[in-house]
Amino acid sequence: MLECIAGIPQVRDVILLHVVKETRYPMGAQIVDTLAKETAENTLAEAQHYLTSLNPEIRVTLDTTISPEIADGILATAEKREVDLIVIGARGKSVKAGMLLGSVPSTLLCRISKTNVLVMRHKIIESLTGTTYEKFCPMLFFRILCPIDFSRFSEHATALASTMKGVGELILLHVVPEGGASSEIRESVQAAEARIGAVRDSLAAQGIRSRTIVTTGDPAREIMKTAEEQDVSVIWISSYGKGCLYDFLLGSTVQDVAMNSTRPVIVIRSWE
Repeated sequence: MLECIAGIPQVRDVILLHVVKETRYPMGAQIVDTLAKETAENTLAEAQHYLTSLNPEIRVTLDTTISPEIADGILATAEKREVDLIVIGARGKSVKAGMLLGSVPSTLLCRISKTNVLVMRHKIIESLTGTTYEKFCPMLFFRILCPIDFSRFSEHATALASTMKGVGELILLHVVPEGGASSEIRESVQAAEARIGAVRDSLAAQGIRSRTIVTTGDPAREIMKTAEEQDVSVIWISSYGKGCLYDFLLGSTVQDVAMNSTRPVIVIRSWE
């Protein structure tokens, strides 16, 4: 993870954070928490040295905090420090993890927050060498998949993606859900092609290369399928900025993609 962070374009300041989960034992809890915090500080110092050796231009600061819930501790620190992005690793499917994404990243995504989140799969991190490293780290924004539902939230996310340093191509994807009559689906596809074409033309006027895909099916499944077929470097998706329960369809789509995608996923928190 540190090696990848060191290579991501536009990274200038990094906060290495460890959250100590607050001990709930009535006797000696403060001593236990203090010892855990001191141990974490030593580990963070080693990580700081390693990260600066990889990229001396990055300014690295350390932080440890104690919180009843790890996800809450991460978000509280992100808000306090006014960070632009939370980078977190996601565990693969296992009995120990309990969830495909892992309990902390999953909870982190479901909390209402203003901070964008980059979810890196452990499978990717474990094989970060050669072309894999190039694609998912210094060339993270080379080929971005942007799912679009034509809301102002997805428009905001797409506009932000187009400003990233090193952006090579945006793949604009709209998925028409199945379930209606075939004639209605065809009409929806045609309407979507016209609207997404207008977005492509607008980006072209700004000098941003993009292409469009309109398909039908389950949104999460089609997003992940397209990411594989188009060999994208990252999936860039809006969360609607209201938490996973605000809009069931989009919330569940974002969570499904983040939990199951084999590609890095950046969740853009869009706020009114």
